[in-house]
Amino acid sequence: MNTRTKRWVLAAGGLTAVAVIVTGGIVLWSDEPQAAPKPSRPGPAAVAQQFVSAMMSGQAGQAAAVTDAADAAGAAIARTQQGMPDARFQATIGSAPQVPEGTTTASLDANVTWTLPGGVPFKYQTTIELRQVDDHWRVRWAPTVLHPRLTEGQSLAYSALPGDGALLDRTGQPVPAGFAPTVMGSVRQSVGSLAGAPGWQVAVVDAAGAPVAVLQEQKAVPGPTMTVTLDPKTQTAAQAAVDQVGQAAVLVAVQPSTGEILAIAQNAPADAQGPISLQGYYEPGSTFKVVTATAALTAGLATADTPVECPGKATIGTRQITNEDSFELGTVPLRRAFAASCNTSFSRLAAELPAAALPQAAAYFGLASDFAVAGITTNTGKIPPADSVPARVEAGIGQGQMLTTPFGMALTAATVATGRTPVPQLIREIPTEGDRPAPLPGNVTGALRSMMGEVVTGGTARELAGYGGVRGKTGTAQFGDGTRAHGWFIGYRGDLAFSVLVVDGGSSKVAVSATGTFLGGL
Repeated sequence: MNTRTKRWVLAAGGLTAVAVIVTGGIVLWSDEPQAAPKPSRPGPAAVAQQFVSAMMSGQAGQAAAVTDAADAAGAAIARTQQGMPDARFQATIGSAPQVPEGTTTASLDANVTWTLPGGVPFKYQTTIELRQVDDHWRVRWAPTVLHPRLTEGQSLAYSALPGDGALLDRTGQPVPAGFAPTVMGSVRQSVGSLAGAPGWQVAVVDAAGAPVAVLQEQKAVPGPTMTVTLDPKTQTAAQAAVDQVGQAAVLVAVQPSTGEILAIAQNAPADAQGPISLQGYYEPGSTFKVVTATAALTAGLATADTPVECPGKATIGTRQITNEDSFELGTVPLRRAFAASCNTSFSRLAAELPAAALPQAAAYFGLASDFAVAGITTNTGKIPPADSVPARVEAGIGQGQMLTTPFGMALTAATVATGRTPVPQLIREIPTEGDRPAPLPGNVTGALRSMMGEVVTGGTARELAGYGGVRGKTGTAQFGDGTRAHGWFIGYRGDLAFSVLVVDGGSSKVAVSATGTFLGGL
């Protein structure tokens, strides 16, 4: 090896040595233990944003997870979400403050907007407090995070405030579907629209959901509330009473002291004939003896104790009158003839009256009145003058040209109960139009009450004696060729007056039976 070559070898060896040293240096540096770089942790502003973002997406659990009390926060957030189900939450975080090194608490303002149904905004500002927990920033849970006026156990709740009015029964409850179908259709037409303008409110509510403070509201503008005078219990009892009858049957009940109509019931066969309880004209039969007795009393022909003859049959003028099954009583007080429904006695009394006596007496009972009752169309009676004796003989027992309606006969019973025909009413807020008849003459009211009492205690309606203080009058009213008859009972008990008609019932017995069912259901 020459001298030059030796130098290059030595030089290369030196370089190699240097490289090894350098390489060794690199190896020694990379093998030394080194601290891992610290992961980036969300700051307070980021955590606050996580909270409101979860709120905006409706994720109560996720929102609660970034607080320092996840269970309590989750329950409270869920209650507010349930209380604001149709509202959309939005919030924007205010500018983030500088958080110096070593700081463990922070607070940020949040502008909150709930978009309520209909697009109405509910806005407020709240403060989100944060603190470090185990080196992590957490929302410091308090109900004020959701709204500054919330305290423990409280939440927000939106509620719609209805503005519509209502149609109520006399107990103050809304009239249910299917109630008193004979009249409720026309009643609803009469009251018209009950619509109002709805409102709403957002309130702080307690754990039971009861409002504590109203935060924002739009008051409802209520529509009108109307009250129909029908009584649910009385109406139900009346409907049950007529439904047990196979023939067309109706029942009308009135409160004598006020004139308020308590029940109007018809069974299916009656419904097929229309609103006959209010408008249908029928021969009243012996129920009209209330009017005949009034005419005789006011004319001075008799008192309740005046003896009258009651033969089984009698020819009066050109008419032959027969009692039911031709029963006869001989000579008895008028009260007894009334209780037994003696046709021969009352036809003879009527024959002695002037032509206009029966129409005048009928007017006391509202049978000549034309009341305009809101919600229904009604008739009362057609009682023409009886110009001849034969006409008066028939009229005295409710036959011939005498016609009344179940509605009119309910007013007749109510007149005896109070001494004067009450003005009928069905919708309290709409007064009835029509003149009120004059009161019964003083000597008449007491006599009629006494005689109607005897009908029940010892007369043709003894089946009703066990229903407590019932007073009334039966009626069997022939119609057509005289071989068929309607059955009636009219009466009152306390402050309840009523009439029952069974069309083509044959006799008063089925009407009396229906009356018992009615009174027993009250």
